[in-house]
Amino acid sequence: MISLYFDMKNALVNNDGTTVKIKANKLYHILATDPGKGLDRDQMLFLADHLEDLMNNCQQMCYTIDRIEQRPYFARLTKTLYYLVKGLKINTTTIYMHYSPANNAYWMSETMAIKNPYNPYKEWSTDGKTTEILAANK
Repeated sequence: MISLYFDMKNALVNNDGTTVKIKANKLYHILATDPGKGLDRDQMLFLADHLEDLMNNCQQMCYTIDRIEQRPYFARLTKTLYYLVKGLKINTTTIYMHYSPANNAYWMSETMAIKNPYNPYKEWSTDGKTTEILAANK
């Protein structure tokens, strides 16, 4: 799930709405068919409380290749997925939570470097700051 999220984030950074749509569709399929793969019972119950929101935001991003329309759903997906990753402690690598004050939106990243998925212009792509670092869980 996390790698598909990062793929969507990177596609938004590159203004590639088609790739966002494809990756959102893949994530939706995973959530619809086998969302709890590798999770224990308590983790599955925690996931179940947020599954509908995750699926809805992925589905909305699948309806369009317009990255401007995709970004609000990506912001909502980020919020829910971040809550799950932090609560379930399922990240095997360090995750950086970034914030864009200009867009009032957060995103997760696999790197500390700021590459803002909410700004459509390259010159604004470094707008943002790191707000939290989630250490890798073994």
